[in-house]
Amino acid sequence: MSAEVGFNLLDEPWIVVLEPDGRERQVSILGAFEQAQQLGTIAGEVPTQAFAITRLLLAFLHRAIDGPQDQDEWEQLWEADELPLEQIREYAQRVRSRFDLFHPDTPFFQVADLRTEKDKVSGLEKIVADVPNGEPYFTTRSAASLRCIEAAEAARWLVHVHAFDPSGIKSGAVGDPRVKRGKGYPIGPGWSGQIGGVLPQGRNLRETLLLNLISYDVESYVRIGERDDVPPWERDPDGPEGRERPPRGAIDLYTWQTRRVRLVGDRNGVTGVVLANGDPIQPRNQHDCDPHTTWRYSDPQSKKLKTTVYMPQTHDPNRAVWRGLPAMLPSIYGRRISRGEPEHLAPGVLQWIGDLASEEHLPEDYVPRVRVLGVEYGAQSATYSEIIDDVLPLSVVLLRQDRPAAGQAAKEAVSDAEKAGTAIWSLAENLAQAGGAEPRSGAGDRAREQLYAALEAPYRDWLAEFGPDRDLLGARAEWQQTVKSAAYAIAGELVEAAPPAAWSGRTIKKQTDGKKRERATEEQVINVALANLWFRAALRKALPLAHPSSESTAQEAAV
Repeated sequence: MSAEVGFNLLDEPWIVVLEPDGRERQVSILGAFEQAQQLGTIAGEVPTQAFAITRLLLAFLHRAIDGPQDQDEWEQLWEADELPLEQIREYAQRVRSRFDLFHPDTPFFQVADLRTEKDKVSGLEKIVADVPNGEPYFTTRSAASLRCIEAAEAARWLVHVHAFDPSGIKSGAVGDPRVKRGKGYPIGPGWSGQIGGVLPQGRNLRETLLLNLISYDVESYVRIGERDDVPPWERDPDGPEGRERPPRGAIDLYTWQTRRVRLVGDRNGVTGVVLANGDPIQPRNQHDCDPHTTWRYSDPQSKKLKTTVYMPQTHDPNRAVWRGLPAMLPSIYGRRISRGEPEHLAPGVLQWIGDLASEEHLPEDYVPRVRVLGVEYGAQSATYSEIIDDVLPLSVVLLRQDRPAAGQAAKEAVSDAEKAGTAIWSLAENLAQAGGAEPRSGAGDRAREQLYAALEAPYRDWLAEFGPDRDLLGARAEWQQTVKSAAYAIAGELVEAAPPAAWSGRTIKKQTDGKKRERATEEQVINVALANLWFRAALRKALPLAHPSSESTAQEAAV
């Protein structure tokens, strides 16, 4: 095929990257590997493109080097000045034809003859995630910009649609036996959209790829051989019908073909798309295949299936990522469920990095940035609602399972913040009731979220300072002092804003537990002074390292 007709992703610039100085440009797949030492991170129109494309590059790199076989081989890669480019280029030559975006028989990540019964071609809004259903939720992209997009951008959305496409009714592809009345009924979102992505990042793209390149001798994840864990470009081309099958390993999941797609256009521009259902996948118990998400124990699923079931832990856009950190730490097992299994399983890639540090393949003072990415979908997972993108610095000390004390300190620091949040919530609610509001007025929720927002940047800074020689007790005391200062500042604002009626107070009815745990009702006076005293006593109990006993007052002791 003429180079003027085709668009080969191995050679053509299409991956958006950020240089260390923040400048943006595009590189090809081979260019990304060749320049990895000089590149910062992968970017794109939406953050989730970075997750999908990085996993694509990981699948390619695993297959190009057929490894790493073990941690020693991984260390050789880490200490080298560049990636093994000779092996990468040799592999690229073997699979070159499968990376042409417009190949007549095997177009990349597509089905060449995909069509509907009426030969309907959909608009590009079907795959462009920043204009879901034609509404600009994430960008101000104009309608005119969707009439035709460049081949490079189409390639980015093609990779993204397999990973994150919402569920919902799709075009009914000719040859797919699942189609009814010309429609492809929902099979769920793309695989990456069903997990809460956790992607460690290094100081450049080379380090990022290697940190996520788990060796073959790890008991799970990448499986070559009997399991045939290979990407789509090493398999026979897909037809229009989807295949319901278990994933064969991490490489399979990194490149899972959730949809059947055909781009309409050529290297000069793409004007439409045929988008149909592809391979469905069950999210339960894939923790031995996908290392890029936390897993949570599902009691309903376990009872239903009469076996232990873990589901991917997705990200909640209404909850700051740092508050969920304990579930991500391999050194923290949390509480055990009734059968003895842990409530959460940490992402395999963080376990891998912790093990590398334990075996001295990574320096103890190394601090990767852990990027969390994911999607919250709308009703029936049929539309995009929000995209989650955040970064936390995580020293390898926090990830070591053989030294859990640092991870435990990070977990307890989150607990300190949440206890202080409870105290602030009670103060705000008590002040509201003293002023005449009904219980659970919402004032407490707003005040607690204000505290969490105030603590987010300080927690990140505190976390970034963890090193092998850090005084953990001193660090905890320092953190409790930070929480105390933030809580008192917010408490002061709440007291100052209290209405005059709250100072004189009012008598409210309060339910209490009797000796036999019977609910009883008693009357209680509540005003600003009492609410503030209760708050101070609660905060002293929550943050003992920040409250020397000499600070205690007679009034607080009485409370």
